[in-house]
Amino acid sequence: MAGIISQRKLEEFRSDENSRFSIIYGPSKINSEQKESILLILDSSFNPPHYGHYTLIKRAIESYNTTSNVDISVLLLLSVKNADKGEKPAAFDKRLDMMELLSDHIQGEFPSLNPTVAVCKSAKFVDKSISVRNVLFEKGKIVYLLGFDTITRVLDPKYYVPQTLEEAMGDFMTHTRFFCLTRGEEDDKTDSQEFIKQMKYVDDISDGIYEPIIPRKWGSKIKIEVNNNSYCSISSSEIRRSLMQKDYASAKGKLPSNILEYIIESDKEAKSSIFI
Repeated sequence: MAGIISQRKLEEFRSDENSRFSIIYGPSKINSEQKESILLILDSSFNPPHYGHYTLIKRAIESYNTTSNVDISVLLLLSVKNADKGEKPAAFDKRLDMMELLSDHIQGEFPSLNPTVAVCKSAKFVDKSISVRNVLFEKGKIVYLLGFDTITRVLDPKYYVPQTLEEAMGDFMTHTRFFCLTRGEEDDKTDSQEFIKQMKYVDDISDGIYEPIIPRKWGSKIKIEVNNNSYCSISSSEIRRSLMQKDYASAKGKLPSNILEYIIESDKEAKSSIFI
């Protein structure tokens, strides 16, 4: 039934030229008048959703949920119009079903949360946030959850020409935060130059080292924490390679069991891998 719902809603969304954002599963509106409201957004290809995604969400929840006066919500967001990543090797409706299962996994660990699963047609965070504000989350703080490589791309001025980075993202950064985990192998965290560079990135922005390209005031909008568990270097492409060969044993432990079970059942139904 879930697959039927995701496919129908996805087709309706893609055929509506005026729609930029649509909710597939979960709450359709987030309101929090009594507390500080924070929406954590994981915008990814979810191909497939795995424990790297879950770790990023879990760490962000723990980082921001520090007092009883904070109301945390989660949005799992899939862009269905991405110039760099096409619909294959897993169709978008299959990914949405797996995102719902990731949502179930999150709620199993954090019972007070009921994540929203949504799709959008925008490529840039600025445009995505406008849609999120219009449809789902009018007031409160938005925090995008990213790996370190992604935050450096977001702040790369070449993607905003002919505007400067501040012209393109100035208003957006007023109401937005970024939460990042470092990348790299688990045992390579103390003295490598790359790791040191990652951990200094926010301080370097705040110290004005990247000015005039990146305003120093944006340093306070970015939080970087050390990703020090076994999923810090997990690879979606490696998981897909195992799944394409139906080597489910190799994928076990890299993604939640309910998602792996869904993949196995979908492969049986299709008589092929959903990642081919």
